[in-house]
Amino acid sequence: MKRLIISFLGVLLFSMNASAQNELSLEVKGVCKNSGIIKVSIFNNERSYKEKDIYKSFESKTYSDIISIPLTLPDGEYLFSIFQDSNENGVLDTRMLGIPKERVGFTNYDGKSIPGNFKKHKVLVNENTKRIIVNLYKI
Repeated sequence: MKRLIISFLGVLLFSMNASAQNELSLEVKGVCKNSGIIKVSIFNNERSYKEKDIYKSFESKTYSDIISIPLTLPDGEYLFSIFQDSNENGVLDTRMLGIPKERVGFTNYDGKSIPGNFKKHKVLVNENTKRIIVNLYKI
């Protein structure tokens, strides 16, 4: 009986560690204060990003030029795609050739070129990750 309890506790501890949840902060910079809403999409792998199969999404009011959003995510690699929906119509408005009219940002993106693939923009989330910063750009 003692072995059974110890084995059960070992499996329980292993499964808790395997699905570790990390509390962190998403910091969005370059926001136009009091202008629409921030729309955040999180992708957790290459396929989900290519197929626009969003892992998590949420919105935030634009109460400041820097928005800080608390998050809880399991260990893994993630890509954050964000835009400021200035007119609150629910979509990213674009010009000809798909160039955004509204502010956009991705993790590991400098706003100087066309955004790349998941590998280029992914960030690692683990117990050491406390903050992820995404800058919004007017392209």
